[in-house]
Amino acid sequence: MALSVSLGPRLQTVAAFVPEGAKLGDIGTDHAYLPIALYETHQISKAVGVDIHEGPYQSALTAVKSRQLEAVIDVRLGDGLMPLESGEVDVLTLAGMGGKTMLDILSARPDVLNSVVDLIVQPQGGEGTVRLALLDEGWRLKAERLVEEEGRIYIVMAYSKEVGWDRAELLEKERIWQQRLRPLFESGISLATEMEFSSLIHRLVWHFGPLVLDQRTDLLRGLMNEYSGMLSKRMEQMKKSNNKEVEAKIRGLCAELALVEGLRTWQ
Repeated sequence: MALSVSLGPRLQTVAAFVPEGAKLGDIGTDHAYLPIALYETHQISKAVGVDIHEGPYQSALTAVKSRQLEAVIDVRLGDGLMPLESGEVDVLTLAGMGGKTMLDILSARPDVLNSVVDLIVQPQGGEGTVRLALLDEGWRLKAERLVEEEGRIYIVMAYSKEVGWDRAELLEKERIWQQRLRPLFESGISLATEMEFSSLIHRLVWHFGPLVLDQRTDLLRGLMNEYSGMLSKRMEQMKKSNNKEVEAKIRGLCAELALVEGLRTWQ
């Protein structure tokens, strides 16, 4: 069946993680293209699309009505999970919003989450915080995948209550990276203490993603290059100051750059 909507690479990746037969809650649905595409490919049984803004809500309503899908895709205006009823959906998708916003949305309705088995998120910022917070809440990380759209690299993460990596298993991956990069610390990069080294590795592993780091893709290398460029620009700005505290921060950035390079070139 030909699709009546076109999904970009980012939403295609989100769609690929939605289990067959799902009762979907698509939060921040915009034009409702994701649930429309998933229903037209027989991947979901029904959906509720939610958007907090009047414009996208009206666009979603129009898109669903023009395809006569009102019986299977319900579009609602509201904030996050608030328009959903307990037990109504078993899969949630949240894409294209900040990580903190996602976590706030999820924490607001624990009764809705009780019936959710799979959770697919595509945060824009705060990726490490999202990973750790969801694992702390008992979610398991099934998979995470980088995708490029219009020159920008995004991460899509799939979580489950039943299968995948738990927090302890992923912290073991962090420990392995500490072992791999320890020679850099011992060779004298500008880190004063073991705690500083461990803290930086922790931050970098959870920023890039413990499963993403295993994949060694060109997109990962591109993401690391972007991150290194951001650190270099920050360092150049700091070098304009003679403040002693700034000098210490510059040494920390140098160390972080060295560790990112270590992550990038590890074979």
